[in-house]
Amino acid sequence: MRDKDGIIFDPIAPRAGERLVATCTLVGLTPNDKRHVGYFQCLYLFIVEWSLERFNDGKNFTLAVDTDVLQFNQPVPRLQAIHGTDSSDWFLIFDPLDRDDIGNLTCRLTDTNLREVYSTRFLNVISEPVVLESSTKDIEVNDGDSVTLICNAQGYPTPNIEWQKADEQPLGSGHIRQVGSQLHLYHVTSRDSGIYKCLASNLVGFGSEWTLKLSVRFRPYIYCQREVGQATDFQVDVYMECYVYGYPPPKISWRKERSAGLPNMKYDKDIWNSQKYLIEATIPEMSICTDCILSRLTIINVEQADLGNYYINATSPGFLSEYGRINLYRKKNIIIYLKKKPITSNYFWSI
Repeated sequence: MRDKDGIIFDPIAPRAGERLVATCTLVGLTPNDKRHVGYFQCLYLFIVEWSLERFNDGKNFTLAVDTDVLQFNQPVPRLQAIHGTDSSDWFLIFDPLDRDDIGNLTCRLTDTNLREVYSTRFLNVISEPVVLESSTKDIEVNDGDSVTLICNAQGYPTPNIEWQKADEQPLGSGHIRQVGSQLHLYHVTSRDSGIYKCLASNLVGFGSEWTLKLSVRFRPYIYCQREVGQATDFQVDVYMECYVYGYPPPKISWRKERSAGLPNMKYDKDIWNSQKYLIEATIPEMSICTDCILSRLTIINVEQADLGNYYINATSPGFLSEYGRINLYRKKNIIIYLKKKPITSNYFWSI
């Protein structure tokens, strides 16, 4: 026997889903070798083995020994090993070829004297890209950290990778940099939080896309109305709103500043849902803000005693608390008299 000859693929550039015939030809066999090959099924003088070292996961498979197929028989057999009598050609048929079959395909011939010849050829499988599960999944980092997002895509020709942010805002050019399939974010802030996606494409087409959520842990902060005016004692309600930012989502509470009955002495009283107060929290759309909560406090049937300062407090594990203040003041009544003949009553509206 002589090393080494080759493996021929038909078709030369196989696509995933097609039928592929791999032919292993050992033209260096001597006449005596060929005679033994012709009778190997009876005399077992030669053993022919097909193996595949997959490119995507590095796993090694023995596909077939002689004409016995050992792999990829479930759920439906898709491999067939053939050898013609008195022939120096061995055939391995993939029907159909799978995108995961890309890798080093080896044909190895061993005789009873443990002499062997082999031939290895890289099997390229043309396929549209698919993003692999080994890509970065949802991730949390601290404000100021640096992080790398990885998009692993399989396909041939080698896929091109494009990173986007799902809110359609452009990726920052200063602290964000893409290198190949990796997206590097340096010194992240809360503005970098959101949904990121990577798109893989090649000459065959566009493959699947991969999405992940980047969450940046940061200290809570609050934006509130400074003051709200409302006339009192007219059985009308008033509400005040604050946007509370933070991740993890902060715990929110409201308090009312009350007088202790002595000059310059005041205390805060916690506010709960009751016949007097209604506390609500909603998550705004991402186009408005991310990692934020809209907290609304409604005061029912505003009275003179309800006037004053209201405080909202936001606490998040691992961070200092933050608070905001809204002043509820008495708004003057505007009285409009409607004169009729005869005048029966006066009407007024509160604005």
